[in-house]
Amino acid sequence: MYCRSCGRQISSTLAECPDCGAKWGGGDGYCQECGAPTEATACLCARCGCELAIILEDGTRPVSTFKEAVRRCFKRYFTFSGRANRVEFWMWMLFVLIATSFIVVGWIMLPVVIIPSFSVAVRRLHDVGKSGWWVILGLIPPITFYVIYLLACRGDRSDNSYGIVQQ
Repeated sequence: MYCRSCGRQISSTLAECPDCGAKWGGGDGYCQECGAPTEATACLCARCGCELAIILEDGTRPVSTFKEAVRRCFKRYFTFSGRANRVEFWMWMLFVLIATSFIVVGWIMLPVVIIPSFSVAVRRLHDVGKSGWWVILGLIPPITFYVIYLLACRGDRSDNSYGIVQQ
């Protein structure tokens, strides 16, 4: 990282430049691009509008792209604990829709994506504070719409019994 004021290369963990004393930030609470102070719950910088690189307590960052979602769902193939944000869940569902939409390839891909689909759905329900057993209840037709509603809801804004907040 470079100081926005004097241009000197500095560590990203420093809150100010050791040469000029400019408060550029780079540690927690500062934008990585412009160095502006940010709120802990913000996803975008108020000054420059860039997406903030949020690091969670477990050392990971929330999923925000299609590629990250697919990679994480395959990496957490059998993981039914923890939380998954809306982007991770819906990008995975988009991948499943695309991967299984072709007749020949769909029959090959369906067995490959069925288990991670259940696991990401369970983690998504954990994010809204519900038990993963709602996935099974979602197989009952009248309850299906409620489960889809839960999957589309914003997750808990604070830590819950299933894990830390994903944003």
